Amino acid sequence: MWILKGAFVGVTVFAVGVTVFLLAFFRGSGPIFRGSGGGVASLDINTILHLTTHSVWFWAAFAASIVIGWAVVVSWPGRFSTLFWIMLAIADVVPATLLGLFLMLALPLLRTAANSSAK
Repeated sequence: MWILKGAFVGVTVFAVGVTVFLLAFFRGSGPIFRGSGGGVASLDINTILHLTTHSVWFWAAFAASIVIGWAVVVSWPGRFSTLFWIMLAIADVVPATLLGLFLMLALPLLRTAANSSAK
């Protein structure tokens, strides 16, 4: 059971970390993503992919988060309360909601782009 609980803690730490990293990256990109000439620029979906799933550091951080979660659960003296697991599940709702919103907005655009390039 400690393996499952540790993985849950690790995934939560990872999801919150990725969310904070991406929000910091977008904030550092400037208000409304200013372009080099001062005009408005856009953010390509490939930028997000290269910052996350195409990066070796992304997957290394995922593995490290799982191992850290296991270490925390194994070395914790006593039991975790039920309230801890409920709060952990609530903390997972925010990154999951942001991921769902991103996919809901991005997938129709990808389908449209694939259909227009096929013609």
